[in-house]
Amino acid sequence: MKISNINSCNPPAQINHRGGIKSLNVINPVSHYLDRYFNRMAKASADRLDPLSPKLRSFIRYVGLNKAAAWDINPADSKEYILFLHGMSQNVSNYQRLYEAVTGKKKGVFALEYRGYGVNGKSKVSEDKLKKDVETAYEYLTRNKGIKPENITVAGHSLGGVLAADFASKHPEIRALIMISPITKVSYLGRKFMQNKNLGVGAPAKAMNLTEKIPLLARLLNLKFNSINKMKKVQIPAYIVHSKNDSVTSKEGTQSLIKTARRRGVLKGFKYYPTGGHKVDSQKIAYVSDIIDEIYSKK
Repeated sequence: MKISNINSCNPPAQINHRGGIKSLNVINPVSHYLDRYFNRMAKASADRLDPLSPKLRSFIRYVGLNKAAAWDINPADSKEYILFLHGMSQNVSNYQRLYEAVTGKKKGVFALEYRGYGVNGKSKVSEDKLKKDVETAYEYLTRNKGIKPENITVAGHSLGGVLAADFASKHPEIRALIMISPITKVSYLGRKFMQNKNLGVGAPAKAMNLTEKIPLLARLLNLKFNSINKMKKVQIPAYIVHSKNDSVTSKEGTQSLIKTARRRGVLKGFKYYPTGGHKVDSQKIAYVSDIIDEIYSKK
């Protein structure tokens, strides 16, 4: 595996995210538990590394991106790329079947490994820090590799779907947005997920009840991981895929996201499978492959 470090690559200036309002979430008990879970999952992702696929092994190029990193996979030496963003409890190695499908379409994959994830150090993570990592990855693709923005599609799973929507809302120059089982907002995460220490945050019922009964706390909490709000600013074609039996993200959240995309006039495709759960399974991978055929056939 070739190694290329580009630690001199400087990320672009970041947009002010109204930190004064978000900082009030320190008084929100559920927000506190969610942040702890976020960092716990980042740390645990190092124990979930999958072996390299024989089909991809010789084509994976490791790229250092300041505090983040990426797999650059491009057997066809394509000038068209999928910038892929993984989920909250995953790492870059867990989506190799998807990478195989994308590269099989003669497209490159730039799979971002966020700071603090996988073998990529022990940095403390936050939503805003990961947004910076996505910007750095884009900077590398466009500036260092010379890939044209209109040839880049951003795709994300779960947490990666939120990050993808946020990125797409700021970059109308890119080609398309693909969201796979995306988190829509915290209030649409199921109580089973939020309260189970193995499945989710482990937030106590009292903390959940307190947050739900105080409108200000509920509004503050929903500033986190909110792809519905991000979709309100998206200007590029958007595709969404979800499963009815998803144990993490709810049907209601996905329906709200779809309505928002339709109102914006950007929803170009949607699949709602009865099975598959929260995973990027074979049927979701097949749909992503169809999306790639569609968006890159239009010049």
